[in-house]
Amino acid sequence: MRAETMASLAVVLAYTALQIVLFAAHDPWLDEGQAWLWATTISSPIDFLIIPSEGHPPLWYWLLRLLSFFLDFNQARTIGLAISIANAFLLWRLIGRDATILFVMLASFVLLQFWGYHFRPYNIVFSCILGALLLDREGKGVAATWLLALACGFHFFSGLLFAFWLVYQRSKGTALLALLAPSLLALAFGASAVLSGLGNTTIGPSTPDLFVGIVHNLSWIGMIGPLRGPVLAVATLTAIIIAFRREPLILGTVLALLLAFSIATAAIYGKAPWHSAFMTMLCFMAVMVVGLKGRRWLLFVLLLPQVAIGVAGATQRLSKPVWSAPDLYAAIVDDAGADFDPARQLVAWPDLTGIAIAAKEDITLVSGNDGSLLGPINWRVSKPRAIDPALADRETPYWLICGKSCSHIVAYLGDHGFTSALLAHKVNIDNGKFSAYRIEQARYPITYRSGNFPPPAGPR
Repeated sequence: MRAETMASLAVVLAYTALQIVLFAAHDPWLDEGQAWLWATTISSPIDFLIIPSEGHPPLWYWLLRLLSFFLDFNQARTIGLAISIANAFLLWRLIGRDATILFVMLASFVLLQFWGYHFRPYNIVFSCILGALLLDREGKGVAATWLLALACGFHFFSGLLFAFWLVYQRSKGTALLALLAPSLLALAFGASAVLSGLGNTTIGPSTPDLFVGIVHNLSWIGMIGPLRGPVLAVATLTAIIIAFRREPLILGTVLALLLAFSIATAAIYGKAPWHSAFMTMLCFMAVMVVGLKGRRWLLFVLLLPQVAIGVAGATQRLSKPVWSAPDLYAAIVDDAGADFDPARQLVAWPDLTGIAIAAKEDITLVSGNDGSLLGPINWRVSKPRAIDPALADRETPYWLICGKSCSHIVAYLGDHGFTSALLAHKVNIDNGKFSAYRIEQARYPITYRSGNFPPPAGPR
């Protein structure tokens, strides 16, 4: 075996090993549990086509529903790991013996984390990208187009990649009629996602200055806020112009799509880190369809900052594996005893703090926001700062899992004559700090000012 082949295979195998370790160390978070709960509780046919309040197309939820017939949440999560590993081998087949490009791709934050072992649809989108590029290499451009249309069914932002692909296919002479059906499918998925997101109160720009948001998005290769700004945005676009200066159609398409995507996401979402993944993948696809030769340097420019963040992120996650932190649900069960009933005695506040636990433990618990039995959050009506007044009348003891603003709910309960005994707390890297409390009626009158922590509870 040639040295180049051995080196590239070593990169793929190292990535595989790292993905397995990161998966084992991973603590499932809100978005992973939320999708699972929606997929396993939807019953209305219209909700299967337009997922309530999520702003996502339906294919990921269909896949999760299918998996739920055979696997529980924890078992199904391994599917994401398997896909990320398969993607590494597909990328190896696409790029060949170029170990350096393989490394900067696989070591980037995108493919090490959220497009890797996380139980989200991003790694399937990457599978579709790689499959489309491999099919196109074999002269099967229409089949590749269908594959990218399916990617639009897994994530709305895949439309950015599909739009580029249509222009590329037309430039090759692919018949417009052959592209019509997959285009209509992609359009239907996009319409489903838009209808799904209507009324979602969490959608909205994170910065009031649209221009600042656009520049932030266009300087995506900087990853972190302090590195982003006009200078890096201009430098990034200049590098793209130099790389594709001899392919004016590809260059114009990439620049137009990057600008349109940056404007739209800045107006609707504001500053959000997941935008950078799709912008990087757009440039990666452009490089691959035109040819690596003479353009490898562009991938290095785009990816090296992301490699630094990827390595730092992996190091941070491995330094705080899930087994090094308390299991909050186990701590509650141990404290509550054998007759513990989570559907009656376990409260999550705000309700988003209970989503991953509900999926992981396959339990039903109580929403501290409105007192309902907690299922997937409907973002159209969610009020995370609301407190269910019935918490002040609930039979004690009961148990509480709360997020980083625990002081608010603990002070509220204290104002109503309850003590809160801290059982355990942990930090989920993706969602922040969580704490578990036992709530009991105070043995003597007490009053706390809202916003302050109460003193430690007395003996049980």
